[in-house]
Amino acid sequence: MEYNFLFQKKEIGMTTLIHPTYFPNIEFFSHLLKSKNLIFEINDFYQKQTFRNRASIYGSNGKLNLIIPVSFSSSKKEKLKDIRICNNNNWQKDHLKSIQIAYRSSPYFEFFEDHFIEIYEKKEEFLIDITIKSIRIIFKILEKDLKFKFTSSFQDNYNSNSDFRNLSIRNSKVKTNIIQPYTQVFETEHGFISNLSVIDLVFNEGLNSLNYFNN
Repeated sequence: MEYNFLFQKKEIGMTTLIHPTYFPNIEFFSHLLKSKNLIFEINDFYQKQTFRNRASIYGSNGKLNLIIPVSFSSSKKEKLKDIRICNNNNWQKDHLKSIQIAYRSSPYFEFFEDHFIEIYEKKEEFLIDITIKSIRIIFKILEKDLKFKFTSSFQDNYNSNSDFRNLSIRNSKVKTNIIQPYTQVFETEHGFISNLSVIDLVFNEGLNSLNYFNN
């Protein structure tokens, strides 16, 4: 799949450079929301075991990972933009059901459930299509416009102080000042779980999530 969204070198110093990930975690999403010039990296080699194809929500038994199955061969050194989703099983149904069960008692479930039903109605072919769609859904819920461009090629180093590509790595360090406690559905059973998918914040805080990011 080819993309024609390019960015100019003169823009690099003021960009937020980051991977598109599946329903991003709160730290990740804060950078998307605050970015004035958002660039999604799609031309680096795909890595397994990252946030690019997974999101973590709060289930009744604690942290629950939702993982999109992909067709990937490390020997081929495939780029992120070329990674295809493995649609042999109905993972979309499983993810939707997990979200519904986890958040049906949350304050804003009835307001936003239809948005999540919508995202799983079509089986996308490429991973970046579903990740971009998941980000769009959250921006739509928060009544914000999502404007972005894609990288046209890969560069290891950018002259930018907003290169957040490392955040897609699962063991990357979280800036704790970004993640402030808020009420979670199963908090009384398992305590507060930090830096889950922004899904968790939206179902529990609704449009007040914008205030959360502004604090």
